[in-house]
Amino acid sequence: MPACLEKMFCGDSGSSLATTAAILQCTVLTGCFLLAFCFTKSTYDRLSRSWSKITVVIVGAGPIGLTSLLVAARNRKVSRIILYEEKGRKALIRRPFQITLDLQSISFLKTVGVDFDKIEGYRENHKFHTRIGVFQQYVLSILDQLNVPVELKLNTKFNKDTFQEVATIPSRVLLIACDGSNGHSAKVAGLSDEFIQQSCKSYGAVAALDRSDHCPIPSSEIRVHNLTFDLSAFYGNDVKTDERNGFHLKLFGSFRHRYMSLAVPKYESKLVKTLKVVLDKSIMRNIFKECFNHYRSDSEEKITDMLAMNNLRFSPRLFEIKLSSRIQNAIYLEYEDIFVTCEGDAARSLNFHSGMDVNLAMRGLESLDQFITMAVAADTECDILSAMDYKTSSAGDVAQDFVRTGISETMFSS
Repeated sequence: MPACLEKMFCGDSGSSLATTAAILQCTVLTGCFLLAFCFTKSTYDRLSRSWSKITVVIVGAGPIGLTSLLVAARNRKVSRIILYEEKGRKALIRRPFQITLDLQSISFLKTVGVDFDKIEGYRENHKFHTRIGVFQQYVLSILDQLNVPVELKLNTKFNKDTFQEVATIPSRVLLIACDGSNGHSAKVAGLSDEFIQQSCKSYGAVAALDRSDHCPIPSSEIRVHNLTFDLSAFYGNDVKTDERNGFHLKLFGSFRHRYMSLAVPKYESKLVKTLKVVLDKSIMRNIFKECFNHYRSDSEEKITDMLAMNNLRFSPRLFEIKLSSRIQNAIYLEYEDIFVTCEGDAARSLNFHSGMDVNLAMRGLESLDQFITMAVAADTECDILSAMDYKTSSAGDVAQDFVRTGISETMFSS
C-alpha cells in the first residue's frame, strides 16, 4: 500500500478512536451528572419534607376542638394553630353540663398534656366527672404554655368569608371541623354532608330533668339492670318483658341537669313492641318518674307529679339507637393546598345520650397526630390519597367498634 494511503487510513482510525473516547467520556459525565442530580434532589426532598410545616385551623372550642388543639400542639410539624369559636370566653367556661371521661380517654388526654390534678372534678370507678366549662377553662388557661403559637378567634363565626381568609395562608393548612352535628364549617370547607346510619341493635329512650334550684355539681352515674315494667293497667296482663332481656337504666349528669337513659337489646317482646308505638305520653313519663324516684341518690328528692309535668322532658316512645357517620371524612383542596377533616359530632353522632358520648369523639382523635404528619409529608398524589385513606379508614374503625360494643359498654355493663 502506498505510504500516502496508509497514512490516510491510520489517520481515519485515530480520529474514530478519539471520537469514541469523547462519546464515552461524555456519556460517563452525563451519567455522573444525572446520578448526582438524583441524589441531590432526593436529599433535598427529604430535607424539604423534614423542614415542612403546617398551619392547623380548628373550628369549635368545645372539649373535642380544644383536645384537637392539644394534639396538634404536640406535633413538631405544626407551625401555628388558629382556633375559631362563635361563643365568647365567658360563655364557654360557664357551660354547666357534665361530661364523664372513661379510662381510655383519660389515658389519651394525659398523653397530650392534660393534668387531671388541676381540673375540678372527681374520679370514680376509673372515670372522671367534671363540667364541660371547667374542662374548657383548664385547656384555655394552658395555651400560653404550649410550644406552638395559638391564635384565638373567639366570637367569630366560621363562614365562606372566613374560609377565604384561611385559603390565603401561605403554608399548607389542615382544617379540622369540630363544631358539632349542627355546625356548617365542614360543608363550607367542601366536605360532603352525606351520612350513613348504622343500627346499634338496641332500643332506647331518654329523659332530662332541669332543676334551677340545684347546683351544677357533677354526680356519679347510677346503673340498674334487668328492669321490668308492669303495664297491665294499660294493656292487660300479657304485656310483660322477658327478665333475661330486661331494660337497663342509667341516671347521670349534674344535680341541676339530671338525665336518665333506658336501653334494651333489640328484640321484639310484647312490651318492647308496645313501647315502640305507644301514643299516651303519660306512660313513658311515669316510667321515668318512677325509675328516678326508686333509684335516685340518697341526697336527691323525689320527682313529684307536678315537677314531672312541668320540668321532665322525655322520649314519648322507644326508638332504635343508631350511629350516624359522615361518609366523606377527609378531602384535599389542591388549589388552596388545604386538607379538611372533621372530629366529634361533626364526624359521627348518636341519637341517644348515655353520659359517655364524649368518649366516642375522643376515639376519633387518637388518629389525628398521625394524620397531621402524613398531611405535612404528602407531596405526591399517591401520598395525598394515602393520608386521606388513613383518616377515613380510622374514622370507619371507630364507628364500627362503637356499633359493635358501644351500647353494651355504656349501658349494659355494670
